[in-house]
This record gives sequence, structure tokens and C-alpha cells, in this order.
Amino acid sequence: MAYRNLDPQDALIYREVKKAVLDQTSINPETYRQRLRRTRFPSGARPRAVAQRIKEDYWRWLEPDQKTGGQVAEEIALEQFGQVLPPGGKEWVQRHRPKTLAEAVTLTEDYMAAERPGVSSRRTDTPSSPGLESLKSS
Repeated sequence: MAYRNLDPQDALIYREVKKAVLDQTSINPETYRQRLRRTRFPSGARPRAVAQRIKEDYWRWLEPDQKTGGQVAEEIALEQFGQVLPPGGKEWVQRHRPKTLAEAVTLTEDYMAAERPGVSSRRTDTPSSPGLESLKSS
């Protein structure tokens, strides 16, 4: 079905066919990210087998062969930021599916401001960490 719905030109390109089939079956990078977070070391498992599965899931989640190092780092930072958010804020940010860390920060600030009326959670001074300055321009 996924193949038949493709444009005839795209149907000749393996990557496009693969992407369509995976989309149709709801297998995407997020599937592998969630699988990674559920991974445990099974009793009696071989370390190499567990490590290989983790590596494969990371590659399928982050797709480093298709992205720059900076894009991969952004995805990891975004995912980790989502993990450390307080309850409520975490759900709010995840529901909005930000594509960048800067978007996630803005969503978190908006959520916090809405939860505490009259108290702004947005910073008006300059960030103390040089790495945070890039969030405003991202």
C-alpha cells in the first residue's frame, strides 16, 4: 500500500520506498528513541549482543549518516532537556513536539509563566553560559 501511494519516480528510489513503508508501519526515529529508553540488561544476556542492539537503535534514532554532528548533538540535547523537565512541563513540551532545543526552552518558559501568573520565567539578562546564547538565535 505504501509503495502504491508513492509518486512513480519516487517508487524507483530505494530510500523513498523504505521511508514510505516505515511511515506506513509507524516505525520512525522516535520508535527507536523510545526503545532505547526501555532497554534493560536481561539476565543471562551477552554484553556484546546488548551493546550491538543499543548501537543499532541509536543509529536508527539519530541517523548520523544523514546528519551533521551538530544536528545529532541538538537531538541529544533536546531529548535530555525533555527528560529533566518537571512533571507537567515535560508533558506540555512533549505534546508540542519541538524540533529544536530553543523551541523546547520557549515552550517550557511559556508553561512556567502560565503556571505562575505574574511571575515571568523568561530571562531578560544575558545568559551566563556562552552555549545558551545560541539558543536564542536557533
